[in-house]
Amino acid sequence: MDDRTAHLRYTRSMAGGSVVLITGSTDGIGKQAATDLARAGHHVVVHGRNRPRVDAAAAAVRAAAPEASVDGLSFDLGSLAAVRTGAAAIAQRFPTLAVLVNNAGIFATERVVTEDGVEATLAVNYLGHFLLTELLRPQLRAAGGGLVVHVSSVAHTRGRLHLDDLTMASAWTGYAAYAQSKLAQVMHVLDLANLAGDEGLRALAVHPGVIDTKLLRQGFGPVRGASLATGARALTQLVTGELVPASGSYLADGVVVAPTAVASDVATRIRLREWSLATAGLPA
Repeated sequence: MDDRTAHLRYTRSMAGGSVVLITGSTDGIGKQAATDLARAGHHVVVHGRNRPRVDAAAAAVRAAAPEASVDGLSFDLGSLAAVRTGAAAIAQRFPTLAVLVNNAGIFATERVVTEDGVEATLAVNYLGHFLLTELLRPQLRAAGGGLVVHVSSVAHTRGRLHLDDLTMASAWTGYAAYAQSKLAQVMHVLDLANLAGDEGLRALAVHPGVIDTKLLRQGFGPVRGASLATGARALTQLVTGELVPASGSYLADGVVVAPTAVASDVATRIRLREWSLATAGLPA
């Protein structure tokens, strides 16, 4: 299926507002995008790790968009078991899912390995989203193809995929782990565009800019960033169809640009996908 046909199907599925799940939407860019899309008439599902924070964020979105339909869901993207439980709950409540925005992310200040044996930054930013996306592909297909957006970063251009040591036992720094996870996200988008295009699925990666978020302050110190509204703009434009780039595109500040050459290396992407499927317990 070509991009034009997929986009037409997607546009029809969004008529009247359809279900949009945004991970990590209890604050920052995710919460701003949830608010903007709720105001635009979409059924927004707010996600976070902490249930009280999810409830508070969902209430804030409803207050900002009183006519909107808003749900909340909590599970930990750093746990593969929790992701499976969360995906099952989503599938039960929403037979169709028009958009999955993989926005949740962390910038770690110390090296932590999860219960699944995965370095925490890679687990939350990439592998949890990889599994969630794979498990929700039937719901995305049911929506006429669906759209998957990874909120990545320009940091992916400085990333190196440590395929022989993905837990980074010998090379860990907070930035190196973050950059690796963002590179893996871009690779996932390119794979989805190639492997799931016949399903009508469109996949995109977005660098929202240097935005004034908690992650920016935690990871990069007292850096001044642009507003949350600026950071959420490209996400809302992609969901509403104001921006219609080809599937597999990487956007920086709303403009399609080439990702780092490493992301386009097919052999490296195959190795990453094989590791991801095996670690997540999915069939090859």
